[in-house]
Amino acid sequence: MAQRVVKTTYLLGLLFLVSALVYFFASNWPELGRLTKVGIGAGFMILFYSLSATVFRHHFFSKWLLIFGAITFGICVALIGQVYNSHADSFLLFFIWFIPTAILAWLTRGRFLSIFSFGLLQLTFWFYYFPSSYQIERGEWSSFFILLLFAVINGMVALLGRSSILSVLSYFAMHSWLFVVFVQGISMDRFHFWSYAYAVILVLFLIYVKKQPYFICTVLFTGMFWIVQYFRFVERHFGGNWYIFGLVLAAIIVYIGIYVLRWMKRRSNGKVEKVFLVAFQIIVTGVASVIAIGSILQLLSFWFDVFSPYWLFSISVFLFVVPGLLWKRWNVVVRYTLLAIGYTLGAFSVTEVSFIVISVYIAGLFIVAWRMPAGVRTMTNIAVSLYAAMMMLDEWSDIRFTLFAVFVFYGIIYWVTKHTYERLVFLIFSFTSFLLLTSADLVEMDWMYVVWNVLFLCFVAFVLFFRTNEKEQSIAWLYTFLFLILKYYEWVWSLLHKSMTLAIVGVCLLIVASTVQKRKAISFSFTKQKWLPLFVVMILQSAFIIYVTFDKEQHLQYGQQIKLQLEPIDPRSLIQGDYVRLQYNISTIEGVNEWGKVQVILRKDEAGIHRLVGIYSLNGKKRNGDMYQEGDVLVNGNIYGDTIIYGIETYFVPEKTGGDIQQRARFAYVRVSKTGDALLEKVSEQ
Repeated sequence: MAQRVVKTTYLLGLLFLVSALVYFFASNWPELGRLTKVGIGAGFMILFYSLSATVFRHHFFSKWLLIFGAITFGICVALIGQVYNSHADSFLLFFIWFIPTAILAWLTRGRFLSIFSFGLLQLTFWFYYFPSSYQIERGEWSSFFILLLFAVINGMVALLGRSSILSVLSYFAMHSWLFVVFVQGISMDRFHFWSYAYAVILVLFLIYVKKQPYFICTVLFTGMFWIVQYFRFVERHFGGNWYIFGLVLAAIIVYIGIYVLRWMKRRSNGKVEKVFLVAFQIIVTGVASVIAIGSILQLLSFWFDVFSPYWLFSISVFLFVVPGLLWKRWNVVVRYTLLAIGYTLGAFSVTEVSFIVISVYIAGLFIVAWRMPAGVRTMTNIAVSLYAAMMMLDEWSDIRFTLFAVFVFYGIIYWVTKHTYERLVFLIFSFTSFLLLTSADLVEMDWMYVVWNVLFLCFVAFVLFFRTNEKEQSIAWLYTFLFLILKYYEWVWSLLHKSMTLAIVGVCLLIVASTVQKRKAISFSFTKQKWLPLFVVMILQSAFIIYVTFDKEQHLQYGQQIKLQLEPIDPRSLIQGDYVRLQYNISTIEGVNEWGKVQVILRKDEAGIHRLVGIYSLNGKKRNGDMYQEGDVLVNGNIYGDTIIYGIETYFVPEKTGGDIQQRARFAYVRVSKTGDALLEKVSEQ
């Protein structure tokens, strides 16, 4: 027990300390210079690596110091992007971060680093296709093949991955990107053939995939695909009467699900398989319920201009909930589907029906639920909490009180129930309601806000320190990360103050862990590392930071300054803080539809502003060389259709100053190197 508490305290302290670094650099404190900021970030990276290799070399803490050193490298890369105004959340940031992290994961065979590098790879893909700092229009086939390439890469990782969890995650990511192709095709009216090809691919996977985690994943995406296709088909070709067939389709899905479930049960022989049986039941229930609910609501709206909420409530209770609860001979999938339909339909009418009627209904459900199987009991208690929350919000409009009441309800069920999976479900719901409670007021701080945040951390500590179930502890760690992410995006108090608070708490936790370890004479097992290849990676990381910083400084010092007109807007980066998005009047060339590397000619006008003259070269081939005159400036960029991206589209600012800069900034001063690379120096009113 003492050893586990000390380990957890160490990790919490280190997590808070690294989070403090992210918050501090994201605040973009103007009192620190560029080199000072990069030096602090690189110093912490070297400190983590050094402590891992020396002081804590024979300590379990060594592995985690190595991991957080790898994380701090990414912070340094993001920091360089911030101080030199590179793209916010650029795919290059995550790709550069991914490479050494993946190498370290391979060298150490660490599960955490493997999963973390997998996440960085997905962020690389995401921000390549959906950049946050600029907008581009890709051609139909280029978009298709880029998304398909992402899916293929994940499929290869799933096939070759040594870790089972990494293979499963990669398989899930592969299907996610295939589904993104499908959604993009629908939303942008592209890839019309893909719906048919995707359906064939899903069927082939269902036939040939043998492992149950992969099979369940395939079933999930197959269900989502057919839900979307069903509603698209009905909306496009038929009127309201066709929705009656949605109920028939839902029944067919349940019927097929029952037989597939029986087939899977015959193959099941362990606890792991039981988890995926439950997952399959949830997927079948979800797909059938969504189709049935949509069909019922559309039918009612088609048949009746004005429909009484009491009728909808009665339909939900007597046609679905009562049969689902009382008819125990039915298959579990049938019962779950009936209950899901009934409880969801009831939610549409709960605030329109008498308070007394709903109160009696909720009390009856709660009493009946405790005599039901775990799955039925879980669904019913979730419905009870949802109905009660909706009623409380409707009566008192107090979101804090409502969330706290829901948390207490889930907490009681978590504590009382003995069923393992039911406990996990309600622990997740408890954490979710409490996490929402910590940010019930996103822009206003009072003493209750502080209390809820402190109590949330106490709840996390209780689960981590005093609950022995590994799954419960994993849930607590997950919500700790979500808590830190949520605090990053809150406007209640500044990132700088959050950083100082987290740093103090982190240092205190590390001191407490070290003190308790010495007093209790606790020793830890550790993993032996081959440090020579790890040192090579660390040296290369440090060299990269030094080289890029030196190159940027040289660029700012010796590059030719030009003045550009701009149009800014103001969001927040994932880990780099607030920035202003810049749109230049040289970013669009009307009547052009080109793709690739481009070099444009800029010429200074009478007001001292550089204007676009034309394209000098495209993909290395000169286009309008005769346009170039002495005194003109050549600038590199990437052209997508008629839009040029120069790499100077973001300007990072201290926290909460973006709005003022957005209103005042009219011009950007840019340094252009001899090779044509642009680096944003400052923005100004004049």
